[in-house]
Amino acid sequence: MRIACLAVAITLLLLTQPAAAVQLAEETFTPSFPVYANGGSGFSGAWTVGGFNAGAAGYTARAKSLCYPRLVTTGGSVSGDAFSSINGTVRNLAVVLGAPGTTVYVSFLIQPRGTLNDGVFNGFFGLTVNGSLGNELFIGKPGAGAVEQWVIENRGGAGQVTSGVDARTGKTTLLVVKIQFMAGPEVITLYTNPAVGRPEPASNVVKTDLDLGAVTRIGLYSTGAFTIDEIRIATTFDDALPSGSSSSDEDFPGCLSDR
Repeated sequence: MRIACLAVAITLLLLTQPAAAVQLAEETFTPSFPVYANGGSGFSGAWTVGGFNAGAAGYTARAKSLCYPRLVTTGGSVSGDAFSSINGTVRNLAVVLGAPGTTVYVSFLIQPRGTLNDGVFNGFFGLTVNGSLGNELFIGKPGAGAVEQWVIENRGGAGQVTSGVDARTGKTTLLVVKIQFMAGPEVITLYTNPAVGRPEPASNVVKTDLDLGAVTRIGLYSTGAFTIDEIRIATTFDDALPSGSSSSDEDFPGCLSDR
């Protein structure tokens, strides 16, 4: 009888434990033939042309990855050139995000190419997190305001919060955004070049004026020249930044080897 009761108690304890941290989506842009736009995990379809006023998705898959000290990098990457019109591509998530009281981390590597600010609207480029209320978060190099810094803002430029860190051609940057979903506007925190394998750092780059609602997709959005890689969405800081080996590559000057 005691053994049976103990078994029941253990079962109940296991069922009431909090859910384990998990990586929700990952896109490392691993080339595949003949279709390269449907790799990764945590998505419900391939990348397609999309984004506000985006008429094309002029992005090119590359076989080599960007790199960052101690961050796992695999597969390839995607680059866009400077354009005279807006380019965009979107991809639906397999799991809808945004329940009040939940938190996700979005991380990616990004490197400006060519001449900074080339392209219409000062050559902006970055990642969007697209919500159900018609609101979108833009993370990257903006087209107005602090046009030579990494920022978080509403897609379109409103509510810009600057990192204080310059976007430099030929230099890879690791951007991580923490989104704490609320019943109203979210609490959105930007970390620029955090150390991989270390605890989540403090940051005063915080945006609190954007209500995303349910987040169903992410997007690449640009008019400037850049390369992006290693997009990850996870429930913890550590899962968004898996540690491992990385190495520099002559195709991407500015990547750093392990140190």
